[in-house]
Parts: sequence; structure tokens; C-alpha cells
Amino acid sequence: MSRVKIALCIGLCFFVNAAYCQMPGGGMSPPDFDAEKAAGIYTYNMEKVIKKLKLKDSPHKKAATEALYVFNIKMSELSAENALMFKQLNNDFDQNVQVAIQRRDRSVMNEVKAEIQAKIPPIRQAVTQEEIVLNEAMASILSEEQNKKWLKYQKQQKGTVNSFP
Repeated sequence: MSRVKIALCIGLCFFVNAAYCQMPGGGMSPPDFDAEKAAGIYTYNMEKVIKKLKLKDSPHKKAATEALYVFNIKMSELSAENALMFKQLNNDFDQNVQVAIQRRDRSVMNEVKAEIQAKIPPIRQAVTQEEIVLNEAMASILSEEQNKKWLKYQKQQKGTVNSFP
């Protein structure tokens, strides 16, 4: 009798799993991709950074705000310069994901992955260069303890930025 129950449970599990995979939205769900985030483009909320670093005296606060402002402008410029390419990559990715899901063939994604891997790294390098400039400016403004907090905060912010899977 117990073997019959076990067999029924296993059969029911297979049935439920098969039914779930065929439901709309069930089974494979398309991965999220944002080319701008994959390139590492992000900006800082200056008020949050100033509050986090506890900058109270005016010259340091002003210099840090200016450095963050310059960084945010550079990120906006990079975003604007590459907006068309980001849109095209997002569209190509979404189309290829849909085709891959319909055909149940992941090899369809290889072409768009190669395209992304060719176009995104130069932008990432530009972002990295701007981060270096920002970090040098912040290091000259902040105390050693504040700079450690800044680098930790920056790492947390960068962790929220998606990269290509």
C-alpha cells in the first residue's frame, strides 16, 4: 500500500510540474536585461552621500558635492551618447529571448551575447575611469575614516547595478 502512495505522489508531482511549465508565465521566464545597467552607468544621490559621510563643514561638503555632480554629469553624458545603442541592444535581447523561449533553443542567444560583449566593455572602461577620478577627488577631500565609508558605500551602490548574465 505504501508503494502505491509513493508512486501516486511522484506521479502527481510530475503532473503538476508539467502543467505549471505549460502555463503562461510559468516555466521559463525571460531574464531581465538593461544595457545601461550592464555597462555600469549609475549616478549618486548627493544628499544621501553627504548624509552618509557626515560631512558638515562647508568647504568639504561643497567639494564633495561638486565631485559627485561632475561624476553624475559624466554618467549622464555617457548614457546620452550611447542611448541609441542601449535601446538597440535591449530590443535585440528581448527579441532573441522570445525566439529562444518559443524554440526552446538557447543557441539563438549566442549572437546577441556576442554583440553585447563587444559593445558594453568600452563603456564600462569609461565608467571605471570616471570612478577613478571621483575616488581620487573624494580621497583628497575626505578623512581616512570617511574615505573608507565612501568606498564601502560606493561598492554597495555598484552592487545594485546589474551586469550581463
